[in-house]
Amino acid sequence: MARRTSRLTRIFDAENRPAIRLGQVIAIALVLGLWQLASGRWLDPFYVSRPSDIALRLVRELSGHQFYTDLSITAQEMGLGYAIGALAGIILGVALGRWAFIARLLDPFLVALNSIPRIALAPMLIVWLGIDMASKIFLAATLVFFITFFNTLSGVRGVEPGLCNVARVQGASSWQIFTKVMLPAASSWILTGLKMSLPFALVGVILGEFMVSSQGLGYRLNLYSTSYDTTGAMSMIVIMMVLTMLLTAGFDRIEAWLLRWRPPMAGMNTAPKA
Repeated sequence: MARRTSRLTRIFDAENRPAIRLGQVIAIALVLGLWQLASGRWLDPFYVSRPSDIALRLVRELSGHQFYTDLSITAQEMGLGYAIGALAGIILGVALGRWAFIARLLDPFLVALNSIPRIALAPMLIVWLGIDMASKIFLAATLVFFITFFNTLSGVRGVEPGLCNVARVQGASSWQIFTKVMLPAASSWILTGLKMSLPFALVGVILGEFMVSSQGLGYRLNLYSTSYDTTGAMSMIVIMMVLTMLLTAGFDRIEAWLLRWRPPMAGMNTAPKA
């Protein structure tokens, strides 16, 4: 009985990556299989299409030159919007985290700005900035900015005062306390904000392209949706999902490298070994 329990513990260990990958593959195959089986029997393909039809459309999309032109435009808009919004959010979050008076002064205004629905702001941005890339970049930047800003602000505010006091007693300057104590302590919050805002950068760009554009993945999604091409629309959604997953996986590796100095979390790798 103890040996069986130990074997099950190894299988369901959070660090057992082969078992996790196998479970993910089985789950995806099960969902796609049930979807394929139900389509045409219990589900109308006009509304949900079929996985096989979507796969064929993906092959056709990926083999066309124009698709990569649209992908590059969306990638440029997303990259610039993400960079601008993230940089502005981190800088303002750090600044207001250190200056409590200014933070309290600006807090209601920042909350009010963040409460504006982006779907309502998008048409105005197009009027102000035009139908080119600028409106899509700005829309993505606004989504990224507030996520990184509030996470950075919470991280800086949450630094243990005792750590700063110890560094101050040892003769550290204000700049050394900031760079050697506050920023490392808040780094996990900042990186979490950057990671959470990645999908929202793509959402902002797609929303802008969906409103008015003649190029980009959002334009293709709008074109397929308005022409009732469910298979084409679903293929665009799949591409966006895969793109976001790849970016998130890459960011996870960067995060692990940047935070390699942290000790292992309590409770990790504590499963008994046979």
